[in-house]
Amino acid sequence: MKFEVFWKNPGYKVRPELKKEIMCDYLVVGGGVTGVSLAYFLAKNSAKKVVLIEKETIASGATGKAAGTLVVKAELDMKEMLEKLGRKKGLLFWKANHEVLSSLKEIIEREKIDCDYELQDTVYGSTSRDQDSFILGEYAVEKKIEKSTQLIAGEKLREIINTTFFRHAILSKNHGLSVDPLRFTQNLSAVIEKYGVKVFEHTPFLRVKGDKAITPRGTITFKKLIMAIDSETRHGRVRKRNSTLIVTKPLTNKEVALIGMNPKKIVWDAKNDYHYFKIMPDNRMLIGYGDRYVTKKHAQTSPREIAVNRTKKFMKKLFPKLNLEFDYGWSGNYGVTKNRIPLLDIKGNIWFIAGAGSQVGCVMAAKHIVNKLLGKDSPLEDFFKE
Repeated sequence: MKFEVFWKNPGYKVRPELKKEIMCDYLVVGGGVTGVSLAYFLAKNSAKKVVLIEKETIASGATGKAAGTLVVKAELDMKEMLEKLGRKKGLLFWKANHEVLSSLKEIIEREKIDCDYELQDTVYGSTSRDQDSFILGEYAVEKKIEKSTQLIAGEKLREIINTTFFRHAILSKNHGLSVDPLRFTQNLSAVIEKYGVKVFEHTPFLRVKGDKAITPRGTITFKKLIMAIDSETRHGRVRKRNSTLIVTKPLTNKEVALIGMNPKKIVWDAKNDYHYFKIMPDNRMLIGYGDRYVTKKHAQTSPREIAVNRTKKFMKKLFPKLNLEFDYGWSGNYGVTKNRIPLLDIKGNIWFIAGAGSQVGCVMAAKHIVNKLLGKDSPLEDFFKE
């Protein structure tokens, strides 16, 4: 197994470092999905003089090491949303995730972004009796709002995903979007340049001095500064987590059909929300396993042995007749808040956005913050109130 990130974008051209003094209205720091989508929404809303800087290359951080499984459930299940946030806030969050998923699909199609995107169903399965009650409770809540959602078991379940390991599962129609996260974000960064956003790579943000952002070889005078650096933020409400991803060698079409992954779908285990898998366009299987809080920087390309071994065991239980060959493995850090609600913090003319956990949450928070920056009403205002 190669200990490196599977995602590649051979045609991508890296922009030069900032080497002069410039001025802008909006300075976005961070070239992940949050920063790039935020710059996109600013530009599409006719904001002028937008600059984005990234310390390495676009999507070189958490975004380019992610799984590219964009789902409605995001960091919280629906029942959990309603219990933790209250019904009004929970439903607002659920609706916002739906809208972001649709918005991402529209952006990819409208801007012709090459990123292997596919709209897919999601399957959320239980593997033990104690998880059955959880799945049944989640289904009862989701079904009241999602009329197409189904509870599946027995033969019906095995038609959807051919395994006897899952006892019950929730099948949610078109609740997932599978993408190559590196190509999506890097190719979207080319789009924002067409709309007038200036992008500088290999340009680390060092500090603020008054209304100037200092970089190693240049300065940027700004009116608003938006910090979109996720797990690298030093904000006390954002904690760093580490997750492992594995990509197999391509399966045959017969093997894909045998396990019920044709049509393709995003599948995960109710016991561990970070244990999931999907089939990619070239028939490779991408598998995510677990996460843990970290207190120091971990190697970004070295997966934990315990995660690899547990992934092998889990997949063997799901598909005992399938002989998977692991090809790529890596780990990556991302930021998350305790309540799973993205952090938005405003300190004068400096805005912080981080800790969404999921890329859907990142884009959702980016849309909200752009509305606030431009003085527009946001449907998520009540949601982000403390």
